[in-house]
Amino acid sequence: MAMISARRAARALSTLAVVTCALAGCGIQPQHSANGIPSRTQVVVHTGPGGGSDVFARQVVKLLRQTSLIDTNWPVLNQTAGSGIGAMSYLRQKRGRDGYLAAITPTWLITPLTLADSAVSIGDLQPIAVLLVEPQLMAVRADSPYRSTADLIAAARQEPDRLVQVGGSITATDSLTGKAIQAQTGASWRYLTFADSGQRIASLLRGDAQMMIGASSDFDEQVRAGTIRVIAALGDRRVPTFPEVRTLAEQGLAIANLPEEFRAFVGPPGMSAAELTYYQGLFRTLVTTPEWTAYASRNGDLTQYLDQREFAAFLTTQQALLSTLVTQLKLGPR
Repeated sequence: MAMISARRAARALSTLAVVTCALAGCGIQPQHSANGIPSRTQVVVHTGPGGGSDVFARQVVKLLRQTSLIDTNWPVLNQTAGSGIGAMSYLRQKRGRDGYLAAITPTWLITPLTLADSAVSIGDLQPIAVLLVEPQLMAVRADSPYRSTADLIAAARQEPDRLVQVGGSITATDSLTGKAIQAQTGASWRYLTFADSGQRIASLLRGDAQMMIGASSDFDEQVRAGTIRVIAALGDRRVPTFPEVRTLAEQGLAIANLPEEFRAFVGPPGMSAAELTYYQGLFRTLVTTPEWTAYASRNGDLTQYLDQREFAAFLTTQQALLSTLVTQLKLGPR
């Protein structure tokens, strides 16, 4: 009888464990923090492997480990649906759960503006920190007849839609920058989209496209190899990695209000104050390290740390600017 009772008790405990597991959702429970430090962190990006946000997120994790700011790897989760909509939705579903971040770009602001009744927006998420700004450059193949942006615009006016720009998604900064330049100059060209910069470079080198807009890191290797030539810095100042390349204004082009490519991190709604403080402290310290300075310099990026409050105000300003741009370019929902 004692043996039977013991077996029944064991079965009862086993059944209870299964039921408890089912009710809690075994394997997907929140990762609890200790003093605001998550037991693990996962980073969400909206691009596939090799895309800009994917590369950036992995580089940040690498630098955090190199500087001993973290001692475990942070896996990167690629949520590629909907040019940011899928990633935003995924992160919003993690409301109140520890250990989730997302590396964002202006695409996360722009995409919802182009959709009718978008179910999610950047306002649903928790701002954490801005880390840097990536100055944008315009490049062509080394043997291209276009020596400047003015040359390319003149050709695009003379033969509308003959030239092709290669870039990311239609709501990415490079796409909007190209559309804004066309709108302000009367030029017209087509747009070819690829998921990662390697595919875009290959397309440019094959001659499938005649121009690409991107960051210094997109072009540096090919410029050194002599296969690509940068023809303009698209901001209001020259880029340190290509100091000889003139700005649009220096080329006599009065083009203004181009979107700015920034790199930042957000979290799910309901993030605890302790966790928010922890992540902000990590990133604030990271951007002061020699390793980060070398990384930013090597890629021609400008460090611009903004904490949660500054980032929230920055998002409000950017949202207004991008909304105006989307309206002017007639990219909004119809």
